[in-house]
Amino acid sequence: MTRPGIREFALLFLLALMWGSSFTFIKIGVHAYSPLVVAAGRLSVAALVLWAFAFIRKSDLPKGRRAWWSTFFVALLGNAIPFFLISYGETEIDAGLAAILMSVVPLTTVALAHFVTHDEKLSTGKALGVVLGTIGVIVLVGPETLTGLGGQLVFQLAVLIAAVCYAISSLVARNLRDQPRVGSAAVILTFAALMLSPFALFVDQPWNMGWDIDGALSILYLGIFPTGIAMFLILYLIARAGASFVVFNNYLVPAVGVMVGFLVLQEVPQPTSVIALGVILAGIAVSQIRFGRKTVRDKDVAEIECDPVAPIMTAPDGKK
Repeated sequence: MTRPGIREFALLFLLALMWGSSFTFIKIGVHAYSPLVVAAGRLSVAALVLWAFAFIRKSDLPKGRRAWWSTFFVALLGNAIPFFLISYGETEIDAGLAAILMSVVPLTTVALAHFVTHDEKLSTGKALGVVLGTIGVIVLVGPETLTGLGGQLVFQLAVLIAAVCYAISSLVARNLRDQPRVGSAAVILTFAALMLSPFALFVDQPWNMGWDIDGALSILYLGIFPTGIAMFLILYLIARAGASFVVFNNYLVPAVGVMVGFLVLQEVPQPTSVIALGVILAGIAVSQIRFGRKTVRDKDVAEIECDPVAPIMTAPDGKK
């Protein structure tokens, strides 16, 4: 794992751009189809795209029991569960409040990474980055949005649980750093599609829904970009810069969403939106500053034999 450079920051912004634009297409999709059908559809499209990419690149599949169990849990915690919970939560709560609740992802990831990893310990820079990022999101959506907290507890908890799932998933994905990224992404999305598709088929029965070209194109876009390509970028960035860096895109997503609205829908952003984006970018930059970092001794490195998360993800083989 290396310190993020220009390429990593550019890819982080690209990831936020795709996720920030997804809200518009999700809204179009759920206007025609149910949230469960949209989620299962985008995962199925993404899996097909990644398998085609893997075939063209002749990418290998994940190797080893630990890697396959990791792909399963990333599919479950990073795709299937949060996709459904966020769609469910946003049926009753505002998008602004959802954005604030999703800002729990970086905070949770940075805290968990400190305890379960050896190379992503909590630092002064990361703590300041989390604080600035959270402030930026609140400035963006408006402090008055916080008044909605607690009013619809079940739906807010759904989004919070999704955020925690994303945080755990990003740490589990560390186990795939040395695995083929295209093949791993294809397997993850296939697992996630298989988890949701049966529910979408038997519960919502999409064949009874009327055909809608806009809804279908939205699902196609969501599958190719914010799901398929995004999954590949996540694995790449985690391998290169670490989970704590990648999850800061959750602060960028709402800010990028405002920018997309300006460019596509000519929605003029408020001055506070520009200020918020500046605060968020400053938070991400500060999070990578090393304040008084101690030199790691050779003895300490020698004692680190594996990622502490890895044994958790290793399936029992019946041997003692």
